[in-house]
Amino acid sequence: MARRFLRLSTSLAYARGGYSVALSLGSEGDSVNVLLDTGSSSLAVTKERYKPQRDSLLSPTPYAQRINYGKGRLAGPVLRTHVGVGDRDERRGVDAVALTYVEGEVPYFFRDADGILGLAYRHLNTAYDLTTLLEADGHNPALTWPWPYAELDASAQAEFFEQLRQQPRLALQPLFSALEAHDIFADVFALTVRRSVAHVLDEDASTEQLHGNPLNRGTLVLGGGEECQDLYDGAFADLRVVDDIYYNVNLLSVQVGDQDPIPAPKLEEKYTAGSASNAIIDTGSSFVMLEGTVYDAVIAAFGVHDPRLPELVTQFNDAFANNRGLPNSAIRFADWPVLRLRFEAPDGSETCLRCDPSNYWQHNGFYARQSVFLLLRQVPGWPNQSVLGLPLMADCYVVFDRSNGEHGRVRFARAQTQD
Repeated sequence: MARRFLRLSTSLAYARGGYSVALSLGSEGDSVNVLLDTGSSSLAVTKERYKPQRDSLLSPTPYAQRINYGKGRLAGPVLRTHVGVGDRDERRGVDAVALTYVEGEVPYFFRDADGILGLAYRHLNTAYDLTTLLEADGHNPALTWPWPYAELDASAQAEFFEQLRQQPRLALQPLFSALEAHDIFADVFALTVRRSVAHVLDEDASTEQLHGNPLNRGTLVLGGGEECQDLYDGAFADLRVVDDIYYNVNLLSVQVGDQDPIPAPKLEEKYTAGSASNAIIDTGSSFVMLEGTVYDAVIAAFGVHDPRLPELVTQFNDAFANNRGLPNSAIRFADWPVLRLRFEAPDGSETCLRCDPSNYWQHNGFYARQSVFLLLRQVPGWPNQSVLGLPLMADCYVVFDRSNGEHGRVRFARAQTQD
């Protein structure tokens, strides 16, 4: 089959803080909306829409996954079935794709999404082989579907998860890698990002109504990037991907307005094996999480720009702890400075990306008539690594070119203005 690219519509309406795309699963073509996440590699779906009991293409396995997502986690059996992308004549699909069927608690950030699609590399898509454990417990055949651990109480669940970590591990092929390996798409994909969080004018609005707002929609291009010239304006700014644990990049500095750039410290040596670099590009994050010292310096620089600004950040943090933002009227974008983040380019030079105040503050974000601040300080226990989420990509067309160089590159261009 000749390779070609495929455009798919994406939406902020389901996860509210991340873009999702529709997939079809199994023999019945169950439609699921899954969150697009370049910070993970697994395909996982909830019980809401996909019904494995009626899937004649399903193959159970002896494998299970337990995946952590920073502030959320999931666990369940690994199944194999057909996964399709696109509609009608444009549909493409792959058989025997590995996915995790979520048992128990669903990560809160899924909201109305039906799961998550990891778009990072194979290294993050590991599963546990429970063959020995299942046989010891008398399961014949030794398969994780139907899930044999659903009725465990909290104590037994904790013991089971401890046993899980002691089982052999193996890498599963992510969906996008499978599409590339079957020669369906080239090893590149792209995203049009308009906003970081859902634009909400009415807090009683349904998911369908939110999806109807053009500000809450984007585009995913599988197998293509610069070919889609109608989706972007001007030249690309390229970032070197320095490792394929995640989409690892080297953040050099952050500049607040016209002040001196704030150097970004290198990743501490103790974290290099698991984190690789001092920053990652993560479409699954609604925020730009800056390494602690950089974040503190940015807030201080806000105070130099205008002494009122740090207090507004403090007021927002207090409000957000109670699931609110600040009134739109309190945040005038003209009062806030532009941020410029500088990175290592593929040729060893520097690439500068601009993050406007309207992207790190968003009016009507999550809440009607409320503004949300989308810079976050490094969370406790996290490596000294910045997680560069959707605010950096807002108003951009972003190409994840995995075929260029040793680990690839991430390319940024201005998104074409909407009509």
